[in-house]
This record gives sequence, structure tokens and C-alpha cells, in this order.
Amino acid sequence: MKSKLDAVKAANPVLEIQFKLRDISNIHQDIPKVLPTGKFNGETELAVKEFQKKFNLPATGKVDFSTWSTLNKEHANCMHCINTPSPVCCFPKNVESYKRVDSCNLIYILQIILKNYHKKYKNYPDIDLNGVFDERTEEAVKMFQRSSYLLETGKLDRQTWNLLNKIHEICNLYE
Repeated sequence: MKSKLDAVKAANPVLEIQFKLRDISNIHQDIPKVLPTGKFNGETELAVKEFQKKFNLPATGKVDFSTWSTLNKEHANCMHCINTPSPVCCFPKNVESYKRVDSCNLIYILQIILKNYHKKYKNYPDIDLNGVFDERTEEAVKMFQRSSYLLETGKLDRQTWNLLNKIHEICNLYE
């Protein structure tokens, strides 16, 4: 479904060019940032020229077919870097919870996430990445549940998993 902004950009190609240049400049810092105004001003012309130079196009400052095609292609490439990656859904529907001595691929993922918590918050235990819900993994899960005001069971249930991932995402613990 298209947004209202998409409809406005479709009605004003200059605005669409400016938005694309602005997005591209987030990845390619040597292309000047453009304020999307809908008017092809000097700022836009300069950004187009820099874009053209970077992509080995004649630096005219005008958006011809070749520039437009390259702009669209590069914008699509840059959006893969700008947009947040899609989440991976891996908690099985037929499993209620995981507990001590369970082992599977999801436990590896859990342990990677908990290891990221340990890197950021030293009070979290450092755990081995072994795919086994061992004592250290249980200890880290309990600590997370306690600090998140969840029922402290030491089991990885759906509620714990969802909150663990949400906080992991919000706090950028994977960086």
C-alpha cells in the first residue's frame, strides 16, 4: 500500500529525486545532503553532479535517463543498508518452553543473544555457545526474567523470548 508521501513524490518528480539523493547520501557521505523541497535548486543540482561523478556519469547536474536509472538502482541498493533487516522467526509454534538440558538450534541463538547481553552488561554471566540449555544459560535467563519483572522460572517461554529479542533490538546489543 502506497503512502501519502509516495503519492506526493509521484506527482512531483523533483521531490522524488531529492528524497532518493537524501537516502543515498546516508550511505555515500561524499554526496551532499539535499533538503526535499520539490524545487530543483542549486543544492539539488550540486548533489546530482556529485552523484553523477561518483557513478561515472557526465556531471551535468541534470537528471537524464541514464542518471535516473542509476539513481533508482543505487537507491534500491542503499535501502538494503538503511532499512532494518527483517526478523527471523524461529521459536517453534509447537513448543511451550525450553528448559535445562534441552538442546536445539534455538538454544544457540538464545546463547548468542545472552552473550551480547554479557558484552553490554557485565553482571550477566558469560556463557558458552554450545546449543545446550545448561546451568549458565539458565542462570542468564533467570537474571533476564528477574530484571524484566517476568516470572523467574529459568525456562525460555514465548514471553521471555519476545521480550529478550525486543530489548536486544532496541538497545542495539548486536553491534
